Amino acid sequence: MQKLTYFPPKIKDSTKLIDVIDEQGNVKCKFKRTFKNFITRIVTYLWSFDWYVQFDVYSNDNDLVYQCKKVTKWMGKTEYRVINCKTKEVFNVSYKSWQVVVPEFLITNDSSEYLVKKEMMDWAKLYHQGREVARWKMKTTEWSKTYLEIEEECPIQEPEFFICLFQAIFYVGD
Repeated sequence: MQKLTYFPPKIKDSTKLIDVIDEQGNVKCKFKRTFKNFITRIVTYLWSFDWYVQFDVYSNDNDLVYQCKKVTKWMGKTEYRVINCKTKEVFNVSYKSWQVVVPEFLITNDSSEYLVKKEMMDWAKLYHQGREVARWKMKTTEWSKTYLEIEEECPIQEPEFFICLFQAIFYVGD
């Protein structure tokens, strides 16, 4: 099992590059929030409205590995796209349950389907074929220290995918 930790920026609008650390204390990858342009960043800051959200996750060689973009709609549910920048594989993330305190998300691509369930003040758990294969948790009592655990039987073993996904849907969210 992979166990990773990181401290996200204290301010949601921050574009600071954040290190993700494994159990041995090594930097596994890095991520940051990016904005389409300066105007988008100013609007987000002034009105605290996250219309445009994008997270980029980099390898230790500073190669862009994954991107997650929020797709805001005028009517209906917000969606997200997680893109593997190396293989061009796209994961579509949509709400399975909406307008509830703890929503569920459905993640689909051409070959797989995943479900994310979050319990209040507990782990966000990723399920594949009914089995829990990964989990993510931010502990406010530890200065927002964030934990990510990926089981060996998880089809996606890249922590970059999970960092990208969970930062967008749970750290920034709607």
